[in-house]
Amino acid sequence: MIRFGKRAVCLLLALLLALAATGCGKNKIPDVKDFEDSYVDALPEDAGDGLTLHAFNWTYHEILINLENIRNAGFKNVLTMPVQQPKSGGSAWWAFYQPLSFSIGDQSALGTKEELVELCREAEKYGICILADIVVNHMASTDDEQREPDGTPTVSPQVAAYEPVIYANRNEDVDGTGVTFHHNKNASGSGAETQYYAYGCLPDLNTANPYVQERMTALLLECIDAGIDGFRFDAAKHVETSGDPDYPSDFWDNVLGKAKDYYHEKTGKDLYVYGEILNSPLGRSLSEYTKYMRITDDGFAAQFKNAFATQDPSKILNAALKTDDASELIAWVESHDEYVTTNTHYSDVRVAKYWSVIAAKKGLGGLYLARPTEELTVGAIGSYAFESEYTAVGNRFHNRFYDADSYESVYETYYIVEKIKPDDQGALILNTCETDPEKVVKVAVPHLEDGNYYDALTGERVAVKKGTAYLKFEANGMAVITRSKDVHPEVRVSERDCSFVGDKEITLTTRNCDEAYYYFNGDEGTKTEIHDTAAVKLQGNVRDGKAVLHIYLRKGANVFEQDLTYTEVELIEGKFNVVNLADKYLNGDYELYIWSWDPGTWSKDYEIRDGVLLVDTTGMTGFLVAVFEKGYEITNPKKWDANVIKQSADIKGDVLKQGFFDMSGF
Repeated sequence: MIRFGKRAVCLLLALLLALAATGCGKNKIPDVKDFEDSYVDALPEDAGDGLTLHAFNWTYHEILINLENIRNAGFKNVLTMPVQQPKSGGSAWWAFYQPLSFSIGDQSALGTKEELVELCREAEKYGICILADIVVNHMASTDDEQREPDGTPTVSPQVAAYEPVIYANRNEDVDGTGVTFHHNKNASGSGAETQYYAYGCLPDLNTANPYVQERMTALLLECIDAGIDGFRFDAAKHVETSGDPDYPSDFWDNVLGKAKDYYHEKTGKDLYVYGEILNSPLGRSLSEYTKYMRITDDGFAAQFKNAFATQDPSKILNAALKTDDASELIAWVESHDEYVTTNTHYSDVRVAKYWSVIAAKKGLGGLYLARPTEELTVGAIGSYAFESEYTAVGNRFHNRFYDADSYESVYETYYIVEKIKPDDQGALILNTCETDPEKVVKVAVPHLEDGNYYDALTGERVAVKKGTAYLKFEANGMAVITRSKDVHPEVRVSERDCSFVGDKEITLTTRNCDEAYYYFNGDEGTKTEIHDTAAVKLQGNVRDGKAVLHIYLRKGANVFEQDLTYTEVELIEGKFNVVNLADKYLNGDYELYIWSWDPGTWSKDYEIRDGVLLVDTTGMTGFLVAVFEKGYEITNPKKWDANVIKQSADIKGDVLKQGFFDMSGF
């Protein structure tokens, strides 16, 4: 046994204390050199090199007012809802996938064509590309049950107002145009997908018909003239290709070929296009579609979503893509269909970690879902997680290194992607285990040059020495390390751009700020500093019915500014107030009906006073406002009428309790 004298023990204790005080020992991060770094965050030049935000249920105006935040978050592209005239005006998300036209909608809940043109014009200033969702496989049906004698769905009569030739020839060739919808319900082979849409009562278009192709081509060219830079094709695998073994047609060659040529002539660039191919097409190779467009890879992320629960990073490393070439594919953490139909909704931070894998995968395109509201309200943004730093650091990492050499690996419980360029390097590191934010960990990064890197989330120094990174994780277990020291400031707002009654307080929560303040209505004299959180009272700061809140944040050289508008509403007592409904709906140009739930009944039991639609909701569980053509009369008040042009979201629950519903943008 080794014995120490009293003096030796004291010296040993002093040495240990000194080591702890100087950060030596287990939690020591080695001292290494800084790199010269002049990188400035920027979006890629081409849409195909960037990542896409799916603005699900957003209006054109909502996209426009969020362009700066979208750019700051690192998204190159924004995907709209389908731009064609939707069934029922697009009052529900699914109505956009039952189009009435092959032209940009003129009565759409998304907004007008002029607003779409304005959006595209403004987006170009930010370096953002607007992509339009397009439905070419099918059109709107009468309802979910009505069918033709041959069993195929009945086309909605509303189609006749927009596409009279397509409607007139829906069941038979009446004018030499040819039959415009498929009636081959029992087609076999590839035809089981291309001749009959079995996933709902939707009439399947005859996409081999020259007139149908002509109308679809006109839509794409109209979109390009409006400023659209690319397209998503809904249900693309249900449209045949020229190499189809059973039912070939020249649809993609003609329609998409002309659109690509037209776009290139106008811009000198390549049109960005991808198609929805869920699973694999019957009897056809994926290459039949990838020769025309990118396709969706709906299974990639599903393979590693339990990597964190099982603490197994190899599930991320070994996740297989649908094709060997990642540049042919678009992947997502969750699609709008998955989000709407599943009860498993991951936390925002968990989504960001999955998303970072997609963003870091070399060549792979990514689609990030901006989640809708719980009620799936069209014209309402359900989540702003798309602009959080947890999401943005993955996007910026992609933008910085999209053309870099990429090396994926696993080390213990860590998944690592190293990015190497001649003059720049960095890495994404995910820990699949629980993380102690006070502990320095060591991770193998054999391709990174020795030196100081910095975590884009925290600004903390990460030392790389002899192929090992020494770092501390945030509790979320995610680190994006680059040579840039500056992190970005962040604010979370409890409610944005809403209407309010009486006392209203908005909570601002900031992060990573050297300086943070807010003021109202352009008056810097009302400037108030924000220290982590601030409770902001709206009442008393209203001018001409509105309170415009300006937020300013700075961290180093990175500045974030935002204006939010809150509208004060004065309620008319005694009834439920439907406010800010456009004059054209109140002045008699249309017929307004109320559909009340439980039981379902149509009525005109409302009053219009001082520009407000007043409804007696006594005994109601909820209702909606519906618009019909002027002079239209509902003959069966107890049955839903599919001739509705446009309808509001369901007004129920907490909205009903608050006493008013804001129809701005309807």
